[in-house]
Formats: sequence, C-alpha cells, structure tokens
Amino acid sequence: MNDGAQLIGVDWGTSNLRVMRIAPGGDILAARSDPRGAGGLAADAFPNVLAEVARDWLSQGLPVLACGMAGARGKWREMPYRPTPTSLAALAAAVASPPDRADVMIVPGVSALFEGRLIDVMRGEETQVMGLDLDGDDHVVVAPGTHSKWISVQGGAITGFRTFLTGELFAAIRTATVIGAGMGERDTDAAAFEAGVTRALADPALTALLFSVRVETLAERLPAEAAADYLSGLLIGAEIAAQADRTRAVTLVGAGTLNQRYATALSVAGFTEVHSADGPAATARGLWRIHEARP
Repeated sequence: MNDGAQLIGVDWGTSNLRVMRIAPGGDILAARSDPRGAGGLAADAFPNVLAEVARDWLSQGLPVLACGMAGARGKWREMPYRPTPTSLAALAAAVASPPDRADVMIVPGVSALFEGRLIDVMRGEETQVMGLDLDGDDHVVVAPGTHSKWISVQGGAITGFRTFLTGELFAAIRTATVIGAGMGERDTDAAAFEAGVTRALADPALTALLFSVRVETLAERLPAEAAADYLSGLLIGAEIAAQADRTRAVTLVGAGTLNQRYATALSVAGFTEVHSADGPAATARGLWRIHEARP
C-alpha cells in the first residue's frame, strides 16, 4: 500500500482498539477498529491482537506509536506517568517499547499531584491535547466520555486536570438502580436534558439530585422516555458546576453527538467560547507530533 503513510498510530482504549495509517502532519489515511480493548487483555495478548487487526500494515516497516491503556499497569508495558506540567517534548522523550516488540513505542500517561501525592491520572487524553491547535495561552480541553477529563493547558503544556466518572455512572444508574428501571434511550428529549443541566447547576447535592429522577417521574412532570436525557443533564451539569471559571475558552474533543451535548450544557451554564474537535483526528495528529518530536 503506497498511500503516503509514515506512521502507524494505535489508540488502545479500555473497550476498543483503533489502528490508523497516518500521513505526515497527522492526517488519517485509513483506520481499523476492533472491540478487543485493553481492559480485557493480558500483557502477552497485545502483540497478537495488533497483528490480527493490522498485520499487512505492520509488515511495511513503518514506525508504530501507541497511546492509551496499552501503557497501563498489567497491560502491554506499564509506562510511568509524567507529572504535570508536561509538554509535547516531555512526552516524546519518555516513549518506550514493550519487551516483546522493539518496533512499537508507547506514549506515557500523565499524572496530577498535590503536595507530592498522586490525585489523578490519564492515558490517551494527553495525546489528544497535543493534537489540538489551541488559540491563546490559557485553555481548557474537555474530553467527554466514560471518564470525562477537564484539562488545563497553558502555553501548549498540560498544567492540571480533573476526572469525572460521568459516563460510567450514567451507565451504572441506568442498568443497576431503581431510578434507572424503565428508562428510555438518550437523545430523544432536548428539553429534559437542559432541565437536568439547569437543576444540577443550581444545586451541588448530586446524590440528592439523582433521586429527583424518580420523584419527577412519579409526579408525572418527567415522562419515563425522557428520564435518560434528564439524568444525563444532571450528571453533565454536575461536572460543569464544579468549574469556578467560566470565562476561559473550552475545546471539546470527543464524538460528535457527545460534543454537542456538552456544548449545549456549557451554553446553559454561560460559557461563551466553546469549540469542538474530532477525537480520533486529534489523537492521530497528537501521535504524529509526539513521533516527530522524539529525540
């Protein structure tokens, strides 16, 4: 295959694997996905899974750079976290190979410390941040998802971040609680979503707010088919309520539908400068930039 690719990029999430042929500059020329995420793999399973997904691409001798959970503890190779503040150059200098594949390099994660204590970690989002073209020196990048990240970026360096268990909590409530029984699907009632956001912004007592899903349904103010959107609004609104400064520019980096939900919630909360970026595209550009910056 002679499509101009100069790098094989691997984004190994907890639930899914994405392999990309990346052109100079970071554009994705081709991509393949597989449901065998890192969460279900033992350390010795990674080489075979990658080969099964992209053996023909790997045979061409291109460099391979992976980010995400391939570098987690107990996975392909545990990559130490780089403490904040961390830059593109720091990440590039810390990439390393797993013991069984010298041709593959893995990007380290990033840690947040407070008074010398570990308080937060991320793997994968740091690569997305490095793939963004942010205007100005002071920015917030929000990576919505199972574990949403609010990341402070100053002068191109990651200076701090905070993780919210929003997506995982939403799924757990829907499938394993009384208030989740009989809930419909999300993305059917925009008004219910905005009502949930507004309520969470006004009241920080999240566990009490969650029970309001049942109360509103019993009072027939909330149709059962709209309950999932209301719940989503409560959880995303609670994330936003924790942000003291709503004047900073925000860039959302994730899937299109989820970006739009967060953009709506941020608008309700009074954020005035909100941008959206495609998650896979940002990851590919970040991988290319880290590859290019390697010493």
